[in-house]
Parts: sequence; structure tokens; C-alpha cells
Amino acid sequence: MNKLLPFVALGAFSWTGTTFAQDADASAASAEKQLEDELDLFWGHRREVKVVQKRSVEKDGRLELTVFGSVIPNDDFIIYTPLGGRVGYHFSEAFAVELSGAYALDFQTDLAEFLESETGVGVNRATILETIDWYANASLLWSPFYGKINFLGHKLAHFETYLGLGFGIFHTTESEPTEPEGNPAFKPCGNTVLGFRWFINDLINIRTEYRHFFFQKFEGGVSMPVELSLGVSFMVL
Repeated sequence: MNKLLPFVALGAFSWTGTTFAQDADASAASAEKQLEDELDLFWGHRREVKVVQKRSVEKDGRLELTVFGSVIPNDDFIIYTPLGGRVGYHFSEAFAVELSGAYALDFQTDLAEFLESETGVGVNRATILETIDWYANASLLWSPFYGKINFLGHKLAHFETYLGLGFGIFHTTESEPTEPEGNPAFKPCGNTVLGFRWFINDLINIRTEYRHFFFQKFEGGVSMPVELSLGVSFMVL
């Protein structure tokens, strides 16, 4: 019996050592797993990417009132600066109908001033221009894209892109040599729209737009004024 005691003690020591080793391995694995979880949380927070989960502003069933100023720069003799307003109704988040109207202020270009000057060719403005007085139109707008943009790494700006088609009228003054004051005329027109809404909050957004109009020229052909506008909109109801 005494001869067996050393073997029993050795076995007990081996089993105890194995148990300690297993406990040590389990503790090390647990500590490693905890460290990995903490690192995942840390780097996940540092690398967090905010994605679009919901719209910051819901437009469905709401009216939108807009005041805007714009510029029509593609006339050789006059630069127009229309000032006006828009009233739109959003019958879904994607689609809206809108009425627009603007009165066009005009300023002569350097070329027009040269042509009318004594050192130029002495051409009378009334004999070479058809001027835009005002316009009104209705458009159907479609907003297919909505997103967010990171502003200076600190602020997310919500925006949407919209496209549109419309029709309406231009009121112009047609010039003839026999009528130095010009003749008023109404011109049916069409227009296309590409725009962006930049949402400030639930009530206010900034609109930047490109509009391309089409109407018949006084002496034949098609006039295609391009309007670049900046507006402030108010969502109501």
C-alpha cells in the first residue's frame, strides 16, 4: 500500500495541474474575447457611418410656399433677374404639382450698351430685341433621390434631388421698326426642371434649381432661356 502512495500523489498532482491549466486557458480565452469585444465597440464607434434610415421631413399631403430670385444669363443683349414665387402640393413623398410665376427685371449687357452707344453702330434696342416681361407655368415634379451629406465632418445635411416637366406662358414685348414701344405678346412655353432641396428643418428648406424654357421666337425659331434660381421654401399644413 505504501508503494502505491507515490503513484496516487503523482496522479492527483497531474489532474490538479491539468485542471489549473484548463482554468488558465479558459480565463485567457475569456479575457481575449472581452478585449476583442471592447475593441469592436471602440472601432465601431470611431468608424460609425450614418446611413439614411428615414426622411427628416415628410412632405406627403403638405403645401410648399417658395420665394425665389433667379438669373437668365443666356441672352446676348439682356441679363434677366426674375423675382417670384411658387406654390406646390405634395400628393406623395415622390410627386408634387407646382405653380410658378415671376416678374423679370432686365439689365443690358456690355454688348447692348456698345451697340447703342455713339461709338458703336448706333442700333436701337427696340429694333433688335424681344424682351421677357413675366412668365407663369405649372410643373409636375418627381423626387427620386433622397440622401444625406456630411458637412465638415460634424453636421449631416438632408437633401433630395427632383426632376420636372411643365408648361405655361411667357409674356414678352416684340419689337418692330414701326412700333418703337414694342407689342405685347403671349407665348405658350414648356419647361424642364432639375433641382435640389436642402432641408434646414421640418418647416424650411433651401432650393437650388436649373430650369430650361422653350417658346417660339418673334422672328421664327425657338427661344431657349435658361434660368438658375435660389429660393427659400416653407412647408405648411
